[in-house]
Amino acid sequence: MEGLQRQLPHATFPFLITNYDFSKTSLAGRFQPFKVFEKQSLRIGVFGLGIELAGLVADKNFGQTVYLDPVASARETVARLRGPERCDMVICLSHLGYQYASAKLDDRKLAAQVAGIDLILVGHTHTFLDAPEPIASPDGHRTLINQVGWSGINLGRLDYEFSVKSKRPGLASATVVPVRDAC
Repeated sequence: MEGLQRQLPHATFPFLITNYDFSKTSLAGRFQPFKVFEKQSLRIGVFGLGIELAGLVADKNFGQTVYLDPVASARETVARLRGPERCDMVICLSHLGYQYASAKLDDRKLAAQVAGIDLILVGHTHTFLDAPEPIASPDGHRTLINQVGWSGINLGRLDYEFSVKSKRPGLASATVVPVRDAC
């Protein structure tokens, strides 16, 4: 916790997490649940989700961080981003993991349970996907999930086109390039 806190002032970007409660830790008030980015006339809502730390990280390293249910947290955040925040696109930056054979929550299960997320960019499982995977949410909305491996081996690029009338995003193209070929 203290190491992360020392590094925060060096970051030039916001730290986003909606399912960790840091209020009783040294990180209280240092993270946002989401951020809305305005690009031209579009509003893009971005939020973060993290994996359960208990059993994965030593207790002393996360202190009194409270892990909140990712599905409930995501539903609440998406409702706010789609509602009062008027977002045209919603992106989840997730460290839950792409897919598990067990009942453990992963991003495929999250996408199938939470309506309104357009894109989930996945971490934790180091999965190499050649293209984003579409998952139907409860209301039939299509959520794309993408992960391009680990350690910067690949670089992923997703291009979206937005409808002029509805401002709804549609994937125009997806590319995965080995970093050695991108330079």
